[in-house]
Amino acid sequence: MEARILEARLAFPALDKPQKFGEGEPAYQAKFIIAPKSANVKLIEKAMLETAEEKWEADGSKILKMLTEDKKVSFAKSTYRSKKTGEPYDGFEGMFYLSARNGPEQQPTILDARNQLIEDPILIKALMYSGCYVHAKVNFWAQDNQWGRRVNCSMLGVRFARDGDHFSGGAKASAEDFADLAVDDDDEASLV
Repeated sequence: MEARILEARLAFPALDKPQKFGEGEPAYQAKFIIAPKSANVKLIEKAMLETAEEKWEADGSKILKMLTEDKKVSFAKSTYRSKKTGEPYDGFEGMFYLSARNGPEQQPTILDARNQLIEDPILIKALMYSGCYVHAKVNFWAQDNQWGRRVNCSMLGVRFARDGDHFSGGAKASAEDFADLAVDDDDEASLV
């Protein structure tokens, strides 16, 4: 079941090329930070319920409830925390999040704010940084196989909406950070 998420903050993006996180295979992936009172919550819940009912028919609602309790769904109504420290990651405090993942052959469509297709991996990485705001078209799908039951989410497309503050680890140094290390033209030091 498809849903369109509006004005979500992007976190942990791997949209320029598949990346390996944890134990899994390399994949395109991202987390979308969802404000608890936003319209996105109802859209996501509706799409997940429709996905569960399509897969498990009359039992869909209660299976979805069970999977949600067991954290076997892509949407979490909780704060995303570091497993090492227990502290919330930047931007996740008091927020919900949607995890989306695509296989290595299924790169989502990436668009800039003017709806222009971006295909260059360098431009994608520069545009789609942790902390920016995006719109995303996602697809929920039910898994019921030897690896268990889940309601997963993949990305069909991600469109840049607007800039936001970079999350930790995402900020870049400026020339001022190195101003005290400037070399005079008269110095003998090699500049190469």
